[in-house]
Amino acid sequence: MDDRYSPDDLPELPELPELPEYSDEHIHAPFEIAPGDYAYPQHYAEHSAAPSIDAPSKPPDKAVNWIKEMIQLILIVVVVRIGMDTFIPRYIVDGASMQPNFHTSERVIVDRVSMLFGGPSRGDVVVLKSPAVVDELLIKRVIGLPGETISIQDGRVYIDGVLLKESYINEFCTYRSCNGVWELGPDQYFVLGDNRSHSLDSHSFGPVEGSAIIGIARVRYWPLDELAIFDKVDY
Repeated sequence: MDDRYSPDDLPELPELPELPEYSDEHIHAPFEIAPGDYAYPQHYAEHSAAPSIDAPSKPPDKAVNWIKEMIQLILIVVVVRIGMDTFIPRYIVDGASMQPNFHTSERVIVDRVSMLFGGPSRGDVVVLKSPAVVDELLIKRVIGLPGETISIQDGRVYIDGVLLKESYINEFCTYRSCNGVWELGPDQYFVLGDNRSHSLDSHSFGPVEGSAIIGIARVRYWPLDELAIFDKVDY
């Protein structure tokens, strides 16, 4: 028996239905590809972007912090020093004009703030600009106040005719040059050294203006065994 088939022996195939025609407007590309670009679906680009990661902040350098702290400390010291030199300056006593109460090389703190709200009181020890020598400072005791009449007889001081009892004086001036009468103006002071016979003071140059007084000595801080706070003198 012959197993070969002839074309006539093949069954007829059914006809396939015609496919509908599609125009270009029915085709939508999910994305466009530009030459040289990588192609990603649009939804992948919108929803699958890699999250951004912030770089960790660099810890502050210890050296930088130390420098900042040192600058702050220096500024504080400078400000405090300027404030002290302006309002409570320190001075070194030089000379014998205030013996026996002050001696050479002793150091005192002077109050300038009180000068802004008034002036010195009688008996206050003050630092002032010398009327006799330019750029020289003196330390003296205030004896006469503005508007008073000061007279000295045999070394003893009289205020408007009333004897001034000075317990801080060991030896009064006995020279004729120490005697005299002085009328003080509305802003003038009469200052004397405690060592009356060896002091360049109002005996010689007369009353001083209030503007010449720098401040009032409040504390002696050196030497330590002579540490003292100066109270108001009780006459």
